[in-house]
Amino acid sequence: MNSAISPSGLATSLRLDQCAKGARVRVVKLVEQPLFGAQDEHVSLRLKELGFLPGAPLKVIGYGLLGADPLAVQVNGTKFALRRAEAAKIYVEPLLA
Repeated sequence: MNSAISPSGLATSLRLDQCAKGARVRVVKLVEQPLFGAQDEHVSLRLKELGFLPGAPLKVIGYGLLGADPLAVQVNGTKFALRRAEAAKIYVEPLLA
């Protein structure tokens, strides 16, 4: 077993809210976010409906004032503003140039 791979399989991935402005990434998976409580499943479903599906390429457009909310991203040619809590549900991997 490769020790660099975590049990969840997310060793080379990071959360969308950790990406730098201008980063081009691909969605790996959506994870639970305890902050949403009982509504977590509904938030995940809505993100999927908007196109945040595994394999979808994203571009981080920018952040709010002083790096705060919202996080602007482009997915499938459409721009969205996400709160950091929503972006933290989305694990991504860098796209190779």
